[in-house]
Amino acid sequence: MLAVTPIPRELATRVARAAVAHADAEVWRPSAAADAPDGAATIEAALIAGDASRALAAAEQAAAAHPDASAPRVYLAWALCAAAQPTAALDQLRAAAALANPGTGAIDRDPMRAYATARAEQLAFEHAAGAIAAVPPLVTTADLAVVTLARGDGGDAWFTGPIDLQLSGADVRAAIGEHREVNARCLAVALDALDAAPGFVEAAYLAARIAVKLGMVTSGRALFDAVAPRITGRPDADAFARDRRDLADPTEVVAAATKAPLPPTARKPRGLRVIS
Repeated sequence: MLAVTPIPRELATRVARAAVAHADAEVWRPSAAADAPDGAATIEAALIAGDASRALAAAEQAAAAHPDASAPRVYLAWALCAAAQPTAALDQLRAAAALANPGTGAIDRDPMRAYATARAEQLAFEHAAGAIAAVPPLVTTADLAVVTLARGDGGDAWFTGPIDLQLSGADVRAAIGEHREVNARCLAVALDALDAAPGFVEAAYLAARIAVKLGMVTSGRALFDAVAPRITGRPDADAFARDRRDLADPTEVVAAATKAPLPPTARKPRGLRVIS
């Protein structure tokens, strides 16, 4: 009997509610937030233009100019995720938490911090499982493997390929459980961002992606549909279009996920200077 971490039922309800609220809300822009740091508009404009390097340079400059401020590090984490550097983003978010609440490490869930936290943690998990890029495909090799493993009802599994791999039933349950637990936690935090700012397009897109990965296809599709009219002129618009095509017809993305991922290249761009 397969016994792994269940997906909280209320998450699907929250995703469905978020889709309705997002469609009715005005677009919320990170650069317009009350605590947005100097340079936030430059960071956002660069990400809209698909220029992750320029966004990262602007974010690093803002963090260096205000080393004791929390908000610039949150926006630096956003830029780091866009540069496919989620581990460095998580480092910046921890530093931001310590600066916001010295001695506790706690951080309040304002929209930008919640979104950056959910995106960085979920992307770090996908990279650890072999995915690459700032926005990996909607269905990754790891996602497909979890679905395949779950069909085995928790029994032993044997994978053949360049390297044969045998997983015990306990290993299978652990893999499925980790996938569900991490994605469910990140989805909940992304939805926290939408609770605070229902019109936050980037948070809605992230929540829609994770919902689909967790098997919440109906509510996830509803959130994708709510985002569609407002994604033009926002960061990650190209990735959204790709994901929506794959959601409509997953044949190609599933076929690609069955292939071994390309060997990772150096993910840290030359000259990258992360504020510590």
